[in-house]
Amino acid sequence: MVQVNLFFARHGQTDANAQQLLQGSGLNGPLSTVGRQQAAALGCGLRNENIDMIVASGMQRAIETAGHVLGHYQGLTMRTDPRLNEISWGIMDGASFKAADPLLKPVVHKWDSGDFDAKIEGGESVNDCRRRLLAAVADILKEVKEKGYRNVFVCMHGRVLRVLMAALVDKDMRKMNRFTHTNCCYHQIRVDVGDTDDLDKMVFEAVRIDVRDHLKLLEVNRPDTADSV
Repeated sequence: MVQVNLFFARHGQTDANAQQLLQGSGLNGPLSTVGRQQAAALGCGLRNENIDMIVASGMQRAIETAGHVLGHYQGLTMRTDPRLNEISWGIMDGASFKAADPLLKPVVHKWDSGDFDAKIEGGESVNDCRRRLLAAVADILKEVKEKGYRNVFVCMHGRVLRVLMAALVDKDMRKMNRFTHTNCCYHQIRVDVGDTDDLDKMVFEAVRIDVRDHLKLLEVNRPDTADSV
């Protein structure tokens, strides 16, 4: 049995984040100037973690963020996996939070009440995201076991981070909202990889949650743009 550290990070700030837009998989813009500063700080914060595998979602903001981590590890390459993409908010993707609220709030309330199939028209549900995210993690851990990796960095997105953390750590989707995170924070999870490939039978231990110490020197971690839906 091998102990593996998983570093799940949220991407750096984009203009859509700064403008308080609902940014799902339908928006694929780059990092803002602030976001690039955050990503550089994240790379510095993880430079001594002996990362041996780097995975990003298929979205530009995650790929660009992961690139700043990759820059500290010569010889590594990055692979992308669209199963790690942000949730689709359907017809509300790209809307302001204020405009989206009449449709978004009832769906989030249903999630809080245990209806994980609820979704905005044209979008994804929690269960839709959970299935693809767990399939992606299963494949990551399969590669980890085959190649003997110990420390894996994964760059993804706000809502799907909540979904994944609740699914892995708590195995209870009702606890999604306890996992807060700002742009370019990360969660460190520890898991023993052994004989089973069944994620439900594996214990994922939360070692550090919402780590943002590396961002303290940046005057960009403001409450009005920090935490995601």
